[in-house]
Amino acid sequence: MAYEIHLYCRTGGVGAVAGFDALTAGAAVSVEDRHSGEGWVSAEVGGGCQLEFSAGTPVVAAMIAELALSDESGRVVAADAIATLTLSGEVEWSVVSAVWRAAKSLWDVVPHDDGSGFAVDLDAL
Repeated sequence: MAYEIHLYCRTGGVGAVAGFDALTAGAAVSVEDRHSGEGWVSAEVGGGCQLEFSAGTPVVAAMIAELALSDESGRVVAADAIATLTLSGEVEWSVVSAVWRAAKSLWDVVPHDDGSGFAVDLDAL
């Protein structure tokens, strides 16, 4: 079963390709099996970790608006992109950490997962 961590990012309007490229460059991770479509880019970035960066589509806006309803901090509503880490199998946690830290260094980020909600913590993973 896969585990997903969503990073709701306020990028200032960065598109999916530029956001994905900035994030993977900042994390210094390898990118394999890259795919893209309108408003998203996805690739394997290390053992057991797939990264998808989505921005600039009505679907992304709807996902942000839906989660914003349960965000007491009010920070999610300002997001304009979502980086999703899908983890399965033997996970290289150093890759997860590198991507999360790179996102935080590039943009204002609000992490969320289905288990811990907004309390998900990089150091607890």
